[in-house]
Amino acid sequence: MSIDAHDVPLAPASAVPHPQLTEMEVHRALDLAQQGFVPSEIGELLDVYPDSVETAIEEAVPGGTAAIAAALRRRLRAWRREHEDSAWWEAEAVFGIPHAHVLRLVRVPRDQELGIVAPGEPGYLDTVLAGIGCKDLRATRSARLYAFGATLQEIGDLFGVTRERIRQILSRDTPWSSTDLSAAAKVLARARRAEHESVAELWSLSNPVAPLDEAPAALGLSVEQMRQLLGRRRSRHEPAFGAPREATRRTEEEIIEDLRAFHAETGRTTCQAFTDWAREHDVPGHQTAAIRFGTWNEALKAAGLSTDKGAPRSSFRDDDLWAAVITAVQAPDGGTTFRAVEEWLARHPAAPSGALVRQRLCGHEGGSWTETVATALAVLHTPEGFDPAWVEEITAPRDWETPTDDPDPLDHVRAAIDALGPRITTSRYRAWARAEGRPTFMTLQRRSGKLWSELLAEAGGEPNAPKVKNRSRAEVGEYMTRFLAEYPEGSSTDYGTWSRANAAPSRSTVVDRFGTWNVAVESCRAR
Repeated sequence: MSIDAHDVPLAPASAVPHPQLTEMEVHRALDLAQQGFVPSEIGELLDVYPDSVETAIEEAVPGGTAAIAAALRRRLRAWRREHEDSAWWEAEAVFGIPHAHVLRLVRVPRDQELGIVAPGEPGYLDTVLAGIGCKDLRATRSARLYAFGATLQEIGDLFGVTRERIRQILSRDTPWSSTDLSAAAKVLARARRAEHESVAELWSLSNPVAPLDEAPAALGLSVEQMRQLLGRRRSRHEPAFGAPREATRRTEEEIIEDLRAFHAETGRTTCQAFTDWAREHDVPGHQTAAIRFGTWNEALKAAGLSTDKGAPRSSFRDDDLWAAVITAVQAPDGGTTFRAVEEWLARHPAAPSGALVRQRLCGHEGGSWTETVATALAVLHTPEGFDPAWVEEITAPRDWETPTDDPDPLDHVRAAIDALGPRITTSRYRAWARAEGRPTFMTLQRRSGKLWSELLAEAGGEPNAPKVKNRSRAEVGEYMTRFLAEYPEGSSTDYGTWSRANAAPSRSTVVDRFGTWNVAVESCRAR
């Protein structure tokens, strides 16, 4: 006896969730969603369940396909407002989205019937999506799959045929060839990549220190996509180092107690020593003390600790240095690495040098560049964790283009000549400048755009004559003969002084050519 189908009890729906997408399927699903496909269409193209598609996309972009569609719709409408005289079909080449999906996203009805479009023309893939002109369902689906990411081999595996058979189906049973479909897909992919790069950069410039996880909701792009699109700029939103520690809000009295305890235990007053001590005792380091009291020395003075006054510092206050770092970190042509900040500072005449920033804000004071940048980013992103007056001071606009009325670099060089004599090496000037509170020779070179030898000559000094490299043994011997004529004893110490005054080869060059100093002296005396 037959049993009517309606009398057969139905099995309860399975509570087992559908399988998750593979990593490759997730990437393809996300790319399809960013072309305007909905989960059911993506599921058909990838041969997976639509709910698995939505789950995977929502993990990459909070809000899933709806958030991606909303972001695309905002960008499409913004483009149309800027290009009022352009038709919607032109958006396909700008956004890399099929024309039919552009119209669906902006909710504009098609103004004409679909027809076969020539390769390379806007709307070429619309007919593929509609399946117009295909012999059967297999041909329609093969064309659609191939146009939107699947390989011939993958399509052949789906239908149980060879990749060559799929190529034949595309050429014989559809109006399109595999070559034309592949070319059209690549054109859209390049346009889509360019549009993504543009909006990612615009978002980064508009939100200089926002975390990357804020981008998906605004752009419909995943965090991983943003990392790839931003390249080196991602460090502004996701530094390579860990996030800065939460600020420990200690009162000024507690900081003073820390300073006194540190001094009582160590007998020292340097920033480096305090930072080491603070890490061991799990209290804020020297930067917190300097920020709270204005400078490190002011913090020591508040704690009643005497300090020996060092050499005068540059005209830049610590607040100016922090302001320079914060500006460089936010600047479109800046960055978060020390090299990027140093190069940005060098391009702005009124900014401090990178060496000064590193020396004062980290370096010998016991911090690190990582901690300095982490603090700068924290000030920009969560200013409520710092002293409001300090934040207001270091974020106030400054003119980094107009240098202050500092003395002419030549005046510093002339003062050095008066103190040290006409022949001054950079090492001798460095020691003198540190003791006298003068700019470094690198700062003088940066301000003047001249080399040290040029500055020394213009200031009335006597720069060392340029040395000639790769002199032969005979040429070196001629200098040794001249030296021995003036210094018969042949002392290597006397030769060191004489060689600098006469632009002669160095002692090491003489030894290299003759083997030893004594051999050189004996060989040249015999001439």
